Amino acid sequence: MPCLPDYRVLFIDAYDSFSNNIISLLETRLAGVHVVSVKIDQPIPDLPTFLRHFDAVVAGPGPGHPGKAADVGLISQLWQLGDEDMIPVLGICLGFQSLVTAFGGSVVPLPAPRHGIVRNVISNNASIFKDIARVFPVQYHSLHALLPSGAGLNGLNSLLDRVGLRNPSHHLEPLACDVHVDNTSSDQIQTHNANPDIILMAVKHKTKPFYGIQFHPESICSDEPSQKVIENWWSEVRQWSSQHKLWVPNSRDVEGRLHSSKSASFSMDLEALTELSLQGVDDWTASDGTTETNALTGPCPSPKTSLQVRSRVAPLNSMTVDQVSDLLGVSHGEAVVLDSEPHQRHDIGTTTIIGKVYDDSLRMEYFVGSGKVNVIQNWCTSIVDLADYDNNVFCYLKAFMNNHKAVGGDPNIPFWGGLVGNINYEACLETIDIRTPSREYKPDINFVFIERSVVIDHQSQQIYVQSITCDDDDWVKRISCRLAEITATTSAVRSYAPYMHQVGGLITCPKSSSYKSKIRKCQDFIRRGDSYELCLTNQATISKARRPSISWPMYLQLRSLNAAPFSAYLRLGGLTLLSSSPERFMRWTRPNTYTTNLVEETRSIVQFRPIKGTVKRYPEGPEEPAITLDQATALLSTPKERAENLMIVDLIRHDLHGVVGSGNVCVPKLMVVEEYTTLYQLVTVVEGTLINQNLGLSNAPSLTTSSQSSPSTSRPITPSSSDGCEPFGRLPLRSSSSKSTMAKNGIDVLAASLPPGSMTGAPKRRSCTLLRQIEDEQPRGVYSGVVGYMDVGGAGDFSVVIRSAFRWDQDISFDEERKEKNDVWTVGAGGAVTSLSTETGEWEEMMAKLGSTLRLFETGDAERA
Repeated sequence: MPCLPDYRVLFIDAYDSFSNNIISLLETRLAGVHVVSVKIDQPIPDLPTFLRHFDAVVAGPGPGHPGKAADVGLISQLWQLGDEDMIPVLGICLGFQSLVTAFGGSVVPLPAPRHGIVRNVISNNASIFKDIARVFPVQYHSLHALLPSGAGLNGLNSLLDRVGLRNPSHHLEPLACDVHVDNTSSDQIQTHNANPDIILMAVKHKTKPFYGIQFHPESICSDEPSQKVIENWWSEVRQWSSQHKLWVPNSRDVEGRLHSSKSASFSMDLEALTELSLQGVDDWTASDGTTETNALTGPCPSPKTSLQVRSRVAPLNSMTVDQVSDLLGVSHGEAVVLDSEPHQRHDIGTTTIIGKVYDDSLRMEYFVGSGKVNVIQNWCTSIVDLADYDNNVFCYLKAFMNNHKAVGGDPNIPFWGGLVGNINYEACLETIDIRTPSREYKPDINFVFIERSVVIDHQSQQIYVQSITCDDDDWVKRISCRLAEITATTSAVRSYAPYMHQVGGLITCPKSSSYKSKIRKCQDFIRRGDSYELCLTNQATISKARRPSISWPMYLQLRSLNAAPFSAYLRLGGLTLLSSSPERFMRWTRPNTYTTNLVEETRSIVQFRPIKGTVKRYPEGPEEPAITLDQATALLSTPKERAENLMIVDLIRHDLHGVVGSGNVCVPKLMVVEEYTTLYQLVTVVEGTLINQNLGLSNAPSLTTSSQSSPSTSRPITPSSSDGCEPFGRLPLRSSSSKSTMAKNGIDVLAASLPPGSMTGAPKRRSCTLLRQIEDEQPRGVYSGVVGYMDVGGAGDFSVVIRSAFRWDQDISFDEERKEKNDVWTVGAGGAVTSLSTETGEWEEMMAKLGSTLRLFETGDAERA
């Protein structure tokens, strides 16, 4: 029988995008502590009784105002607990502000909001700040708390004693403050001087075990003493509990029902807990407050016999992606190319994947809100009802990939075959319960199952011809021989220059006045405390003569203009996407098996590479000298640029913690400047380790997939009798097996992390809702979504769709003068708006990003509207 955690802490989540980081901090810094999370609007009819199963409560941060009931929900009830139901509480940010307002204080806007800013905070060296005279934490707040007149800032030091009158009868005692004179060296932004000289940072109640801090100790940039404050709070909790706590839970009642491992600590079974704590309450309707952290569920059909990868490898011998693609007929018909040839680095962008789409290739299309997936093959469409998959398209994708696994491929090659395609921004929004209208003929998720592929490893200079189709050795041999013939000749790369004069077109760009108006709206919401950062976007359109045959030459031209490690070409269904993205969204490795202490577990590494912070390489124009890396680093080291990046890094850590669990996330690279063709970018790398115990999901020849209901148990699934050669897509559309939870994998992380934080802002859900309003509910479509693959070997890789152009076949305009139909291309761009942004700066950044892609169309007869 597994051991119970020694202590249980309830975390009340106000829909913030940093909550899981706080939970990880609690569970890794406080020995024996296990955290249960509920949302602020969780229906708990008898909160005092529910709280008896916990040793303490943390009221978390979130958007909004402590005076609005909808923004704080359950948090406001904590301060009303009677003496017989008392429990220690720590309020963080919004929770802190709620505590202050509950006991006579007030909250007012900061003249200059602070988001992602590290500041020096001094304390009274007592209580939760015992032996901590000062801390350097990250602050995320647009509002600040005021104690009632006369309460003063008693007891901090002589500097603060002069600020106000002392009032020993007041309920709250100040513990720490941000003092302007102690932060003059870090106040590089003039607007910060508009803030009060002293801002309250921490309080405690004089008679109740209530504490609050305004800052965020969980941020990756908060210092060690900031986190020590949490340990000191826990010491106060233990001391208070030893003196006051009378109720002790009967461990025999909950033994085994409340346990889960550290790697899955967010998924405690609240339903089981509430059955124990609220017996007799018939209308209880609780569920786990962090549902996004659970493994995706749905019918888990027995996987067919493993697919076999057939492959040949040969030296690249100076062959180019263009030559290989030409041999495969990429420029004619549908194809997918994920391309790193133009911008190779040892840590990113090392391979190019080329897949040809055939008439019998299985395709998947999903439209938001439809509740079904269209599976298309040989011009026939089957409908998958997502009701069988928890009404979640990612549950279906996970089940599909679980049923299509392969062995025998080269472990050094990340892609053996699998689903390749894109996920539109609107499908990303659906993962956070923001509903948008679907658009006819424009699927929001668009994948094809690639069976035949050619992969180029640019680092090893090897080329791999692969197939997962049964008995396809002849194709592998034939393509290998034809590639060898290319290398044996001196034939030049085909020139596409004659096609490029046909590009041109009428370019319609965003208007400066409109975009700057939207920037002001963003900052209004930020000042009100509704968001820390809003990633505002806009789009340009290009109307050009219809020439479908030149989409591949256009792609080659784009990648020559914008060499990028995550370039992509998709001609799939009615979509044509030309991408020169520098930003990886996320990658996960194939699971590897380890045995420790007689327990077998699989581990997969998940990596994110968010980009926030941009500087032009040629600020004075392409004819002038480029700025140096050192100059760009200086420009990207300002509080504004670092704050933009930090907010997204903390958001991604939250998303990742929610799946991989406490203590399994790290940041190996923090805010490093990288050089690209036209821009310098500030880049961070965030990684997590996804651990599943007793799953047997190794890369061994025999596949032993498991279905599990908890991390500590497993049930082997017997492979079906299929010989593995049936047509792909024969995943049972309705499974007779009971619904179960498959082992967590990269698809769980993908679903929990969309939309990309670098395209939304934080907190993510509130920010996306606001952006829909600010952007006039115009769909972003392909732009701001992701493009990539899910591999039959268990890996995956997706980039963010930026620096890209796309069109749909059905989108046309009509040129009255020439009496011909025009294609309509769309190019998106944007930037993160913070309280430190300027309208001119954001406008210029957006136009610089837009211009890097619009250069593709500024040839031939291009003109601007």
